[in-house]
Amino acid sequence: MTDETCPRCSWPVAELPPEARHPGRRGVEYLRCLCGSWLARVDGVIVGATGAG
Repeated sequence: MTDETCPRCSWPVAELPPEARHPGRRGVEYLRCLCGSWLARVDGVIVGATGAG
């Protein structure tokens, strides 16, 4: 389990529902946080985030 959180609202990434996860290419996973931000994760590490969409 990871202790990473959304940089915008601090929601724990490990607690996001399964439907929030969207696989990408080359090991990138996109996650939609409950606050509306999109998170980009590579090899389990958040590398980018957007504002609410």
